[in-house]
Amino acid sequence: MVAEGRSDAVLGNPATAVAWLAGKVESFGVRLRKGDIVLPGSCTFAVEARAGDEFVADFTGLGLVRLSFE
Repeated sequence: MVAEGRSDAVLGNPATAVAWLAGKVESFGVRLRKGDIVLPGSCTFAVEARAGDEFVADFTGLGLVRLSFE
């Protein structure tokens, strides 16, 4: 295991981060719209990736995501 984290590490709740972002970009005349993809932050620190590395994220109750670099 490289890192583990909880979603509440992102401003207490990822939805809070998205709400903050919506307010911030609105001050620039931009509005978030239904269907927009928003990445609200990371629950862990950044990890350097190199060719041959593989990462697996286990989201409790949702499943796994696997990413490999060639």
